[in-house]
Order: sequence, then structure tokens, then C-alpha cells
Amino acid sequence: MKIIPHLMATLLLASSSTVYASEHHEKEEKKQHAQHESGSPDDHQDGHEEEHEESHDEEQHDKDNHGAHKEADRAAENGHEDHGKSEEPELTFSAELLREFGGEIASAQACVIHQQVSLPGDVRLNEEAVAHITPRFAAKITKVRANIGDNIKAGETLAAAESSETLVRFSLKSLIDGVVIKRHVATGEHLSPDDTAFVVADLSTLWVDIALYPKQIPRVKTGQPVRITTSHGPAPVDARIDYVAPLVDEGTRTGLARIFLTNKNREWKPGMFVEATITVGKFPAAVVVPRSAVIDFENQPTVFVRQGERWQPRAVKLGRNDSDQVEILKGLEAGEKYVSRGGFVLKAELQKSEFESGHNH
Repeated sequence: MKIIPHLMATLLLASSSTVYASEHHEKEEKKQHAQHESGSPDDHQDGHEEEHEESHDEEQHDKDNHGAHKEADRAAENGHEDHGKSEEPELTFSAELLREFGGEIASAQACVIHQQVSLPGDVRLNEEAVAHITPRFAAKITKVRANIGDNIKAGETLAAAESSETLVRFSLKSLIDGVVIKRHVATGEHLSPDDTAFVVADLSTLWVDIALYPKQIPRVKTGQPVRITTSHGPAPVDARIDYVAPLVDEGTRTGLARIFLTNKNREWKPGMFVEATITVGKFPAAVVVPRSAVIDFENQPTVFVRQGERWQPRAVKLGRNDSDQVEILKGLEAGEKYVSRGGFVLKAELQKSEFESGHNH
């Protein structure tokens, strides 16, 4: 019977322990729930650091991937450029072949640029070499011996005449060597001393009169070089200004410059319209090429320059120029070999090579 009380005490003790454990567990759960609700500073900081580290890792991963992509793109781009360079058409046109096509090669060098103005002008008779043949007194023309266009020597008879008052016969003779350019007489015609029977002109020298606009009048001086050209006629002539009129025409307000033009072959004719290019200043330049060396390539002024064994089309910057040459400010150095004439041949060859290689963009 003593066993029953002992068993009951044991059961009671176990039950108390169970209740205590259950209450303790419930208190722990409430405590954890409360901490979760309010958020422990330490736990919150740890969580934030973990999230930050994860975010940082993701950003670094994205940067690494982006950098890798950029490197890949750059490598591809460089590869494309290298590929383009390796396939760029090269001009290896020989100098001999270029000359066969009319091309010329020169070395770039310094020269003088002539500042010029182009003005209109016309060819005229040299009025100091013209003779007007008239009778000394009233007379009747009995015979005409010369016609327009005849070449006459000084002292040669042009016509025979008879005095209207004394019936004395005399001759009308040329006073100079020249050409009969006008005839105002016929057989049987009566002339007075004021009548001109013939005009004889020496055409071996002529005048070229140049009109000077107001702004050019102070710039043009005697002795300045001038080139005379005409669209249809003789080859250009290089001369100098021989005379500048001291007066300005009141009607046109233009000045006058004159050239005494030698015309031994009589190629120049009075009445021709000409263009006079007058050099009014000179300027030294470090690199000068003829105008024929500069061609248009890809909408830029270009000169073909010798680069090793090939020709390189090189864009150039132009400076001052005159009728024959142009200053190169950039793109060509003194001493370099270049194509001074015939660059269009190389241009055509380059365009052909680009088209065949697929670089005709």
C-alpha cells in the first residue's frame, strides 16, 4: 500500500515538470515573436549587411559582364578596322606607266605666289604708227595704185593725182612702212587737202588697252607683269604695263593701263577682246604646286603623294593662288614626291580597286 502514494507522487512531479516545460516554451515563443515584431538591432544590422553584400555581388557581376561585353565589342571593332586596313586598296602604279598616260611627277618645294587681278581689255592700233595720206592741195585722182590690205613701203606711190588749178601731176605716197587699212578714193574723184585718201598702219606693234576699275586704279603701276590671253586666237603673251593714264574717264569712271604689244607675225588683230592678268603683289610660300596637281576626290582637294612603293591620295588645305599655281598649307611637305599632272589616272584606278574589293561605300 506504500507503493501507491509513491507512484502518485512521481506522477504529480512529472506532470509539474511537463507544465513547467510547456509554460517555458510558450514564454520563449512569445519572446521570439516580440523580437521579430520589434526587430533586434543586431539582427537587423546583420540582415542589412547580408542583403548589401548580395546586392554588391550582383552589381559587381553585372559590371564584370558589361566590361566583358565592352571588351568583346572593342575587340570586334578593332578586328573590323584591322580587316579594313589590310584590305584597303593600294596604288602601286609605276612612274613609267603614269608618264605613258601623260602624267608628271615633281618634288614639292617653296615658290612665290603672285597676287593677281584679271581685267578686260582690247587690242587697238598703235596710233603712233598710223599714217593718213592726203593731197597737198585740191586735186583730181587720175589713177589708184594701192588697195586695202596691201603691204606698203615708205615712199611707195599709192595713187596718181593732178592739180585742179595748175594741172600739175603728182603722186600720193606712203609716209611709213605698213599695211593699207583704209582707202577713201577712186579714180576721177576730186579731193581737197582735208580729205584722207588712204590710211596706212604699221601692225608690227599694237596697243592693248586695259580698263581699270576704281578699286584697281591705285594698285596698277607701270612695270608690273601682265599676261594677255584671248579665247580664240594667239597663244598667251607675257608682257609688262607700259603706261598708266594720269586721268580717269569722266563717263565710265575707269582708268587706263596700256601695253605696247609686239606683233611681228601679225597674229594679233586690232579689235580683239582680251583678258589681262596683272600681277600686283608677290608672296613667298613654303610649298607650292601647279594647279593641275590638285584634283577633287571625295569632295576634297587632293594631291597624290608618293608613299614608299605606292601612291597615297592625301587631302590638302589650299592657300593663296595665281593663274598657274597654288599654295599648300597642310597635307604636303617640302621634298615629297607628288603627281603634278595626271592625277585623274590614279583617281580612276583607285576607284576601280575600291569597287572590285567591295569598299565602294
